[in-house]
Amino acid sequence: MFKQNLIIASLLMMVAAFARAQTPFPDHCGTQPLPFSAIQVEHPIDKTCGLQGKPSSPDPSHLQNQVKNNFCGVPAGGAPEAFTPQMLIDLQKNNHIISGQGKEPASRTHLKDLGEGKIVRMKAFLIEAHHADLGNGESVNCNGPNEEDNDIHIALGPESGTQECDSVSAEISSHFRPASWNEIGHFELFNKGTHKFTVNPGVASRLQAHPLRITGQVFFDASHSPCPCGTTCTPVRASGWEIHPIYNIEVCRAGTSCDESDDSQWLAFDAWWKSLVPVKTPKKPHGHTSHEPPATKKPSTQGK
Repeated sequence: MFKQNLIIASLLMMVAAFARAQTPFPDHCGTQPLPFSAIQVEHPIDKTCGLQGKPSSPDPSHLQNQVKNNFCGVPAGGAPEAFTPQMLIDLQKNNHIISGQGKEPASRTHLKDLGEGKIVRMKAFLIEAHHADLGNGESVNCNGPNEEDNDIHIALGPESGTQECDSVSAEISSHFRPASWNEIGHFELFNKGTHKFTVNPGVASRLQAHPLRITGQVFFDASHSPCPCGTTCTPVRASGWEIHPIYNIEVCRAGTSCDESDDSQWLAFDAWWKSLVPVKTPKKPHGHTSHEPPATKKPSTQGK
């Protein structure tokens, strides 16, 4: 009898765990579509990983994951606020919020008061990009190990020659990620055997040739501390404030002044990318640190 009850209890636990894992990610904002609905692509993670991310993560992580997964922000006054990389750096300079792995706050009210959740639009140059956290995954994406499961981390700067340690971050979520946006993560390619990234010079040169205009949500990454130039930490960047998730990506039209306030000077990234001839691959490998520590004691050298 005891053995039978134990089996039943185990089955019930498995069913409950499966049910939690199958929470789907919403493909609408109430009655409205996602910001990039015209080009969105459904992925397996959209059916298995919901707004809170990994079910077993602590409540502060669930709260942060919900903010990371907010595709439903509404621009104040009907249009995104004009923003610059320096404004994200200034946000970091003007707050003293404790941050770091496992230090995610139980309340984000203060962060909201500082600007978290605001929808902004920023002109910047792409400095570096890659699919983050490959192999180990991240709580927000239920620790999926593969490219399709994980966010794309983009380092952005006001000038094409900005150092990565002076850059700010923006992230493309894995959820319903458009196929063309996914190619931004191929600025670098990941080798599963060596856990190293290889710069793809063809993709890199294209992505760095024109300024981008990024629209999305202001978010404070409480899981990390900033790591500006002159420090020895990771991930290298000048601010814990970033644009996450990204709602829209545009490319400056050739022959224009790239005026961020003039919509006619910007082309949807999807249309621009599809107009290009495919490029080829690789060069010398290097590594990135993970958003979250690996489950085992083995050190990791990828994704940030």
